[in-house]
Formats: sequence, C-alpha cells, structure tokens
Amino acid sequence: MTEAAAEARLDRLLLRQWEREPDLPALIHGDVVVTAGELEDRVLALAGALRDRGVVDGDRVAVYQPRSIEFVVSVLAVVFAGAAHVAFDVGDPPERTRHEIEDCAPRLVITDPHGAARLDPPVPVLSLDGRRLPPPRTPRPHTDGAPEAPAVVLFTSGSTGRPKASIISHAAVASRMVAFQSGHPMGPGDRVLHHTTCTFDLYLAELYWPLLVGAAVVIAEPGRQRDAAHLAQLIRDAHVTTLCCVPSLLELFLLDRDGDERYDGLKYVIVGGEALAPDLVRRFHARSTASLTNIYGPSECTVFATAWTCPRHPDPDLVLIGPPIPDTTVHLLDENRQPVPDGQPGEVYIGGVGVADGYLGRPELTAERFVTGVPGTEGRLYRTGDLARRHADGALEFLGRIDHQVKIRGVRVETGEIEATALRCPGVRQAAVVAAGDGSDKRLYAFVVPEPDADRAALPDEMRERLGEWLPQAMLPSAIAVLDALPLTQNGKLDRRLLSERALAERPASPTPLPAATDLSTPDRMEDLVSGIWRAVLGVPRLARDEDFFDIGGDSFRAVQVMGAVQDALGRKVPLDVLLRRPTVQMFSAGLLALTKNEEPSR
Repeated sequence: MTEAAAEARLDRLLLRQWEREPDLPALIHGDVVVTAGELEDRVLALAGALRDRGVVDGDRVAVYQPRSIEFVVSVLAVVFAGAAHVAFDVGDPPERTRHEIEDCAPRLVITDPHGAARLDPPVPVLSLDGRRLPPPRTPRPHTDGAPEAPAVVLFTSGSTGRPKASIISHAAVASRMVAFQSGHPMGPGDRVLHHTTCTFDLYLAELYWPLLVGAAVVIAEPGRQRDAAHLAQLIRDAHVTTLCCVPSLLELFLLDRDGDERYDGLKYVIVGGEALAPDLVRRFHARSTASLTNIYGPSECTVFATAWTCPRHPDPDLVLIGPPIPDTTVHLLDENRQPVPDGQPGEVYIGGVGVADGYLGRPELTAERFVTGVPGTEGRLYRTGDLARRHADGALEFLGRIDHQVKIRGVRVETGEIEATALRCPGVRQAAVVAAGDGSDKRLYAFVVPEPDADRAALPDEMRERLGEWLPQAMLPSAIAVLDALPLTQNGKLDRRLLSERALAERPASPTPLPAATDLSTPDRMEDLVSGIWRAVLGVPRLARDEDFFDIGGDSFRAVQVMGAVQDALGRKVPLDVLLRRPTVQMFSAGLLALTKNEEPSR
C-alpha cells in the first residue's frame, strides 16, 4: 500500500492485494480462517448478487448483521457493487434503526432472517441465511468508479433530535489507512482485533487497514466487546498485534486482568474517542512493550485527523492529541475565524482528503459545519466545535467542547437529541440533559418538567422504558429528576451549569455499604445480594429484577466494581462474561447460582 493509495478506490486496492497474495489468512473467527482468495470469491459473489438486485453506482446499501465473517463480507461487497455501506448496530433499538434507514433511503438491506424479522425494514431485504447465493449474472463487478465516490455513510447523534449521516468517500478512507500504515507499519503475519461497534468509525480501521496490507482481521464474538477476559484470550490465542479501542475499554482491560499479566505480543495499541489520562498511559506502559498512540478526529473527518504516540521514559504528565496526519490540515481559529497564536485556545477546523462530503440530505447543516472561504486556507474545512491549543512543537492539546456535545464511554452524544426524544414521552412538557463528572465517571442526567396531569412519581420509570426503546444504550440518562421548572440564567437561557452542579450534588458522596453475604443457596437470597451490590455501585435507591445493568448507569468501570464485590461475597473468581451476557438482576443471579453449584451458566 503506497502513497498513491490515497488517490485510489478501496475495491481496486483490495483486489490488488488479494490477487497478489491469495493464500494469506484474511479473516479469523474462532476456528474458522478465511484466506484472501476465499474472501475475494465471497465478496465478488455477493457484490454480483447486489448488482443483480438493482444496486447501481452511487446507491446506498444498509448492513444489519452481528459482528461476523458475514458482516465483513457484506460491507466489502457493497463497496465492490459500487455503492456505499451504511452499517447498523443490531443492539440498537429497532425503531431508531428503522428511522435511520428511512433517512438514508438505501436500495436494500443485507441482513439474516432473524434481523429481518426484528427490524422489519421499510425497504427490500437481501436475507443471507447461510446458503450459497446463486451465481451472479455479473460475476466480476467493475471497479472503475471515481475515488471521490461515496464508500461509507456513518450516522452520529444529532443536536436537533435527528441523527445525521456523514458521507465518506473511497479516497477519504484510503487516505486514512495510508496514515495508519505510515505511522504503524504492518503486513502479513500481523493481526488486528475487530471488536468495535459498526456505529463508531474506528471499525473502519479494524477492517480496511489490515486487509489492504495483507494482515488478518480477528473477529471478536458479538456482544463481548466489553468482555476483557474474552478480548485478552483472543489477543493471546490469535496472536493479535494491533488493538484499537477507546481509553475506557483499555482501562477496563487493565482493571479486570491480573496485575502481573503482560501484553508484550501486541505491537500497537491505538486509542481515541475520549480523553486519555496520563495515569492510564503509565499503567499500560508498565504492562506492555507495545506503543500507545492517542488519535483524535470526528467521524466527519474519517476516523482520525491527528495522532500522538505517547513517549516512554519518562511517561508523559500531559497527553496530547498530536500534529495533523498526512493529507490533513488543522487550523485553530477564533470566533472571527482568524488564527490564534500558539499556546492560545482556538476552535479546531479540519481540512484535507479525509473530510466527509457533508451530511446526507442535510444541506443547511452541511453548509453550517463544512465551511469554505476561510482566509489563509484552501478547500472545505470541517468546523468541529472542539477547543485545542498548539504547543511549540506543533502538537495539539485537546481542551474540550464549545457546545453541548459530549463523549460518553467514547460515543459522541448530542444532548439535544436526548432532549428531543424525551419530549416524545407522555407527560413530559420540558426536558434538559447534561453530562456531569469527569473522564470515565461522566454520566448523563435528565431533568424534566411534567405536564400538570402527569404522575410525577411514576414518570422517571415510564421515561426509562420509552427511552430504552428509542435510544442506544450510551445515550440513556443514568438518572431522571422531575422539577417544577428548569433553571434559567439572567438572560432567560437554560442554566446548564446549575443543572450540572445539581447533578453532581445529588450523586452519592460515597457508595452505600455493600451487603454482607448470607446464605446464598436460593435464588431469592442470591438476588438480594446482587440487587444490594448493584444499588450500592450505581447509587440508585431501587431497581427491578429485569432492568439492564448498562441501561441504568452501568459501564465498564462499575461492572468491574460489581464483579469485585460479588467475588468477595462468593469467595471465588467469577468471569466478567457472566454479567455481560446476563445484565439483569434475575439473569445475573441465576448465572452466579449455577457457578456456586459448579454448573456452567446457561447462555
């Protein structure tokens, strides 16, 4: 893969690599290994089937499949058919996904029978049920489209309550893969772990980068991307050399594993999506010889725009986001779009090959965020809404947001979308959502003013149920408070600072004492123990047996806290997988009870 790749199409680049070394392993999922030649055959067959079903250049095709070999084949086949893939997380609420599918108007949806039944999409379906597709009438789709043609459409949260979709070209993705390769060279024999959800643009690096240079993709099991034990085993058994993740997952990884366990088989760990703390850098360097690179960039700029490899000896006291990568410019501008001096805060504007073509079907929003005519710059720039300062060596320091967009466990969230969704709930007249806390402890809080005839006591629980049907997990508020009125500033605007202070003040100053272990031989006793531990860790006064741990404020760090308390109570090691696969009090308790009886918990 050379610098010329930045000017080429993904399908041509992949085909060149596969035909040059067809016997190299390309995909690894459990005991199944798919070679590059086999992957080429499967991708071209599905691409031909897509063309036979009417897919033409410039179309969009939705992919609704769990993480799998079939998922990878599907997204690649869409590109080879001349279309752009729009991948959707099967774990998101179906209603939200249906709305997004309507919004992007794909030619069809690739899924399986279970996904088709669950989603019931408003467009035609190509259902892949494991049977071989009939030979396509066009066995070898053409690959002579323009590099500027769309290859990916990626949805992110929208401030108006409507998710927005970035249109990303072949050239943009190819350019970013060149940048990864130039800073972190790899090739045959290297293996990259694919565990990131397909709604986070980092998954593009996990797939395209290794496949373009002859490395292999190691696929994590669906639903186990938070399972540190599963990921550690994959890294060890499959000889993974590159891991991409958000810092909070790296934190979980280190917290959950034995403190003496090392990860020297890794060559590169690349983190992004949220702030990277110096302490985490130090702890990772103490347990691995791998390089640790902090990347930054919104989805609208294709995976990343800057990169900074964290130095060792000594470890940094301040973690930067680095200088711009190749084919990229970064400008720090003031409110008048004039450059700020080095060392002064400015809003980040990004230019170059990786900038998306805009938002699908949103010309006004595109014009607002993708700007031209900035003095001293060329081409379009993406206005990020982020603040940064430039150090003397050219590296950037991230300083936060200038609007109400936040990052929750690496997921970009517009609080306005949650507020708009909350207003759809019966009984809600006004709603405001703020994020409070720092780093991995940051959580979302909703404040609502009810309609006069609403049941104030029941409203939070009713809202949680409705919001859980409409929003993905990362966007669900950890707490919902009912107010008589929302606080306003002297200018009559919503006082978000006061709401954030109130959210922090209402959090428990210290966790409720964990319950003491008693006789745990019956389901009721085990559920009492689990419920008490969850309430103490989450800081909630009550919870139902069927509430999902991650829907009521649980995250990777609280999961580790829960497991520590459970293991202390039971006097034995309990795999984190027991919680991840059974995230309700009832299911988790049943899994623990089975373990105490030396049985394998049911899946």
